[in-house]
Amino acid sequence: MRVFHFGEIREVDRGTIGQYALHIQCPWRIDGPNGIITGRLDLWEHASGKAMPDEWEPSTDDNLQDLRLGELLGSYDAKTRSHVNITKRLVVERVQASNVGDLDITLSGGYRLLVFPAGSKGESWRIFEPDKDSPHFVVEGNEVCGL
Repeated sequence: MRVFHFGEIREVDRGTIGQYALHIQCPWRIDGPNGIITGRLDLWEHASGKAMPDEWEPSTDDNLQDLRLGELLGSYDAKTRSHVNITKRLVVERVQASNVGDLDITLSGGYRLLVFPAGSKGESWRIFEPDKDSPHFVVEGNEVCGL
């Protein structure tokens, strides 16, 4: 699962959280002004470009996804093991969703986060306010439900 936080970031016991959290369990990618920056499958590509054995498990310092997220966001917090946006870009400008659960988040600087469910069962993504007792907006298969 890939997690992105949006809005004001604040400290909590276990590290930091954003005003909103997006948990993604389906294909996704970040596009930039010049094409794809990274996406779900880059997690399984070694940063060196070498083919890795089947038993290899990615860590935050050896896979292409984390390398590219680090370059895009500009910082890494070892305490929370999270990439942190220290740039002035990547502010949410628009959010659109389709009737089958696709999510298109337009960000400043010519960037977009695209989320696209690829199956008819199971949770694809959810957005919610961490540490608040409010409903989660969940896309599961072909349904949208609040939990």
